[in-house]
Amino acid sequence: MIQSPAWGAPPRRVLLATDLTSRADRAFDRAVQLIHLWGAELHVLHVVEAMPPAVPFGVDAQTYLRERPDPRVEATRRLHRSLEREQVPARAHVEEGSASRAILSTAEREGCDLIIMGEGRDRLVGPLEGTLDHVVRRSPVSVLAVRDRPYGPYRKLLVGTDLTDEAQQALITSVRWFGGAQIAFLHAYSMPYSSLLRRHSKEWEAEQLAQLRAQLEDADLSPEQRASIRLRVDAGSPAAVLRRQAQELDTEVTVIGAHPRGLLFDTVVGSSRLIIDAIPGDVLVVRAIRGDSR
Repeated sequence: MIQSPAWGAPPRRVLLATDLTSRADRAFDRAVQLIHLWGAELHVLHVVEAMPPAVPFGVDAQTYLRERPDPRVEATRRLHRSLEREQVPARAHVEEGSASRAILSTAEREGCDLIIMGEGRDRLVGPLEGTLDHVVRRSPVSVLAVRDRPYGPYRKLLVGTDLTDEAQQALITSVRWFGGAQIAFLHAYSMPYSSLLRRHSKEWEAEQLAQLRAQLEDADLSPEQRASIRLRVDAGSPAAVLRRQAQELDTEVTVIGAHPRGLLFDTVVGSSRLIIDAIPGDVLVVRAIRGDSR
């Protein structure tokens, strides 16, 4: 069973899921950078298709096995070679079957408190829920989706909020995981009857900003930490606002909270895939902890 670290503290064990293609290299580089930053233990997982239970009837066994070597052996060799070349201390895991199930079960078995993934081909070209989407929805721990090549530590963060406790936890986690980074705290709002009440838009915006400031003031952060956080409110759908603000601020990672039922904003947007796809760059989904567990 997964043992969470002290609430808000950086992860102690990180699971990197890789398909051993060039698409996964950026996630690998980011995982290495983060474990050095946090002093965390790294676990690297690759999932292969299951081998047939037996040699088909009427087929020469030696020929069959020679032409179809066990993919677990080759994957294990490639994983160890990659880790040795990069001189990264890590535990390698090779599992077979469903990628999303293997990722979740390995994270639980090894007590990992963060999962790092790249964006697999199934998500780039397929209309159905891919591995990343499934893991984000089902994972009991936070998930970092890496898209961009890392050029150093995260220095610019955008944290989205819907003014819930889960969103506040995402903010606190961001501050504690990435000390010294520039953080913008964003609330996306929609003004009812906006076409009829244009003259009151400034008053409505001021009200939203006051609620955002109240959530920041209530967060378990030092006065210095609160003072360093920039507050932003913007009218529009959450997906559109997050995308617009991430581009305007040139942020390196966007942080959103995860409710027990799914992603923050999920009931508004309708799909975790839609909102993650709307955000440029890396996305960190912080899995909230219930109040009685903190």
